[in-house]
Amino acid sequence: MATRGRKPTPIELKLLRGNPGKRPLKANARVLQQEEAVLAIDVPAMLLEEARPYWDHAILHTPRGLLRKLDVYLLAAWCNAAARYEHNMRLAAKSDVIPVRGTKFSGLDPKDRPVMHNPFSTAARAYLKDMAMLAAELGFTPSARARLGAFETAVAHADDPWADIAG
Repeated sequence: MATRGRKPTPIELKLLRGNPGKRPLKANARVLQQEEAVLAIDVPAMLLEEARPYWDHAILHTPRGLLRKLDVYLLAAWCNAAARYEHNMRLAAKSDVIPVRGTKFSGLDPKDRPVMHNPFSTAARAYLKDMAMLAAELGFTPSARARLGAFETAVAHADDPWADIAG
């Protein structure tokens, strides 16, 4: 069962902000602090082959120092969900609804058959939900980056169409 209320603020953030609550901090609670960041070569085996471009994009555009080696499995899960989301959206884009098939409806004219929601749309929404949850945990959303205090942006590249808009 999850704990109630807000998520606890990491000790590192309390130290950066100056511990506004003035409560005593546990000196030995800084167990997750690592000096080394995730590199492109730290790809876990669970990463799907079709998710590799998402991995490379995330590594390239994540603010420097945000991801740690402990985050590789969360990042791989986000990349896998992103690849599956894109695949299902491409399949769902062909038709939002599909006719119901079966012997019961074989005598009906195709335009008179009942329709059902495309199952690829449902799968895509599920992957989008997973992506949003993982993105917030990894600091990939603007509000998550603001909460983490990560204001540094990645180096813009000439082939990035969002560089002029997002900065």
